[in-house]
Amino acid sequence: MFNLVKYRFYFIALSLLIIVPGVIGLALFGLNIGIDFTGGSSLTLRPQSNISLTEAKSLLAPLNLKDPQITTGDLGSTDATQAGNRTVWIRLNTQVDDNVQTSIKNTLVQKYAGVDVSFETIPGTNGGKAFTLVIATKFASPPQVSDIKQTLSKLPDTSNPTAQTTTSSSTANPVPPAATTTAQAKGTSGAKATATGTASAKVTASGTPKAKATTSATPTATTTPAASSSTNPANIPVSVVDISQGTTTKTIDILTTTPLKSADVWARIQPQFLAKNGPYLQLISSTEVGASVASDTTRNAFLAVVAASVFILLYIWFSFRKVAKPWRYGACAIIALLHDVLVVLGVFAFLGKFFAIQVDSLFITALLTVIGFSVHDTIVVFDRIRENMQRRTGETFEEVVNASLVQTMTRSLNTSLTVLFTLLALTLFSGTSSDIHSFTLTLLIGITSGTYSSIFNASMLLVMWEHGELGIGGRRDREGIAARRGQARELARTR
Repeated sequence: MFNLVKYRFYFIALSLLIIVPGVIGLALFGLNIGIDFTGGSSLTLRPQSNISLTEAKSLLAPLNLKDPQITTGDLGSTDATQAGNRTVWIRLNTQVDDNVQTSIKNTLVQKYAGVDVSFETIPGTNGGKAFTLVIATKFASPPQVSDIKQTLSKLPDTSNPTAQTTTSSSTANPVPPAATTTAQAKGTSGAKATATGTASAKVTASGTPKAKATTSATPTATTTPAASSSTNPANIPVSVVDISQGTTTKTIDILTTTPLKSADVWARIQPQFLAKNGPYLQLISSTEVGASVASDTTRNAFLAVVAASVFILLYIWFSFRKVAKPWRYGACAIIALLHDVLVVLGVFAFLGKFFAIQVDSLFITALLTVIGFSVHDTIVVFDRIRENMQRRTGETFEEVVNASLVQTMTRSLNTSLTVLFTLLALTLFSGTSSDIHSFTLTLLIGITSGTYSSIFNASMLLVMWEHGELGIGGRRDREGIAARRGQARELARTR
């Protein structure tokens, strides 16, 4: 029988040769995390005509979106109102106010029942002036461009939506009397007289008049403009410049970590396309992932991995409770599990640095799947070790582990290879920028690592622990086969 256990140090060294550079890369580069963890914008746009992914990336490049992921998709044919020829873009000669927008919407709805009308303000491009773009969708049947043009042939004039209306008001306070004068005269007879005039005089009996004039007057006036006038009349003619009908159901999907609201990102994209003679666009959907949501996702992802590891340890401990030191089996399974996690993280650190592959919430899903698959293979090997410990009572622990590995290797490899071939096909034939590509790539790397660690790491660590080769103690084979036989008999008795 081929002795695999004899080469246990080489297998562990090979794992370290992969893990150590990965950990270093993870420390230096980190993961290229997507908007699920950092926050950002997600937009789905529908062009008026077909556009290649290369052209879309070229048109979006001047916007300098941060960490953009640009892919193409399709609305499909399940909803007839989403057909390409049931969406039209109507370009007006100028920017219109709310009154004109209401008139256009009412006119189209009366003519085409069920139509959905929206308006976009496009700033001046290529030296032109700003204008309003009308997007009409969900026509019950494909409309004729000539009919739409005839329907909108007579549009009301518009005011200037960008003009500011000035309002003034004036308020004057009444002016009080210019002066108030009080005069008092007192003669020898003690009579007192009070008069109001322009001076105040006080006369005493000594005949020496004393005059005192006191003036208490402060005229005040406050003026506030109050007059209101109309300075923005509706005298700008409105007409239809161009009507373009859709020809495709293809979409452009954009993910970016640019810290802007989705509406702001969209407001920059449409003018950019038109400035470069690109097609008209329709905003199908937009979502915004805030920083708080992203931090919650990061924390929950970490807790999910920790919780999975703890429950796996407890489950293996309970399942192998009738074997001596069952916690060793659980600990070795967790070490093999961490091996797989570190391999995946290390590889994606380099992929993110040199190939701009991002990590999103699907990455966590794939990582948890890898953990489950790895533990499944490990338990298969450990369960065979437990059975052989009862049957092979005259062999050393190392011999029992080696026999168990040889017996289960074919099953483990066959199970893993069927999964790996499927994942390889999905990874090769899916687009490099699609979500499914990153998901299948994570599974491909993780399950390959998990198959290796289940066979060549977890069981080898058990033997090294038994021999005390890990530096944390253990029973050595020199204690004799008799001790092993006693352990096996005890196991058989408890069963």
